[in-house]
Amino acid sequence: MKRARSSGSAHAGLTEWLLQRVSSLYMAGFVVYAIVYFSLLPTRDHAAWQAWFATGYGRIAWALFMASVLIHAWVGLRSIYLDYLHPPWLRISVTLLTAFGLLALGLWAAQILLA
Repeated sequence: MKRARSSGSAHAGLTEWLLQRVSSLYMAGFVVYAIVYFSLLPTRDHAAWQAWFATGYGRIAWALFMASVLIHAWVGLRSIYLDYLHPPWLRISVTLLTAFGLLALGLWAAQILLA
């Protein structure tokens, strides 16, 4: 009697699952924080917005939010591509386009945060 071979690690996908959950929790918390903060202390002009954004905490929070959005989008879209795009050339092409698009968005966000 032959033993069945393993088709992969028992932990396959655990990292992606954790990244999705952690990033979604941070994004939800940040959105609630932003709504409460800007409801209690509305920024009425550009100078007030810049003053809030100039604090280190504000920039770090926005940077973590943008990183969470990019990670969440990457993991989710990659999973969709792997499940539903069967021809290898199409899967690779769409994955590369998505990677370059998310990289461009990340660089744009970094430019905004560092300006």
